[in-house]
Amino acid sequence: MNDVIASLRNVDLFSHLTDEQLGLLAEHSKEQPVRRNILLMQEGERGDSMYVVTAGELKVFVSDDNGRELVLHQLGPGAVIGDIALLDGEPRSASVMAIEDSRVLAIGRQALHTCLDTSPEFALNIIHSLTQRLRQATEGSRSLALDNVYRRLADKLRELAGIEDESAAWEDGTRLPSVDRKYSHQELGNLIGASREMVGKVMAELVKGEYVELDQGRITLKRKLPRNW
Repeated sequence: MNDVIASLRNVDLFSHLTDEQLGLLAEHSKEQPVRRNILLMQEGERGDSMYVVTAGELKVFVSDDNGRELVLHQLGPGAVIGDIALLDGEPRSASVMAIEDSRVLAIGRQALHTCLDTSPEFALNIIHSLTQRLRQATEGSRSLALDNVYRRLADKLRELAGIEDESAAWEDGTRLPSVDRKYSHQELGNLIGASREMVGKVMAELVKGEYVELDQGRITLKRKLPRNW
């Protein structure tokens, strides 16, 4: 129980809860493993639990009848998933799958509603979390509508390599920014809403221009990517 409370206390969404409220959540939480490539939730199904990621990495995505995917988010420890369906009572708006072996805490609907009833701070945290995701969705829609494939891919490579200040990313020259795991062209395409073929063409040009290095599938950024190609 103490381990579960400690995990919940480290999540921003629950940071203002009292020990009693955290204890309530912990009592109604169940830790469960999610194996790689296994669905945690599926778009369109009814939801009776939200989840806190305690280990691993999961992707949130939508797909069509032909199996094409658009990845909305990739989430690691501390992330909260599935709260929207608990709040509005509607079916899940997206699917969630483990990218690697992961663990989550499942929290039931009643425990969430009790915290909302007893903690104004928690309600404000929920609102803040939802507005952040709305902003991200707006930015994602803008990018899909207005940016070409190269620009979307370049932005995603910077994000995956953890580049926040591009002017400082290559300053010391001792460690080039790199992506911490392998991504196929199809996976990158799913992340930016583009075809595998288009991603392959852009990546080939980046390698040819010596902006990017590929070593057994791992991507390293060798220098600042141009804004346009």
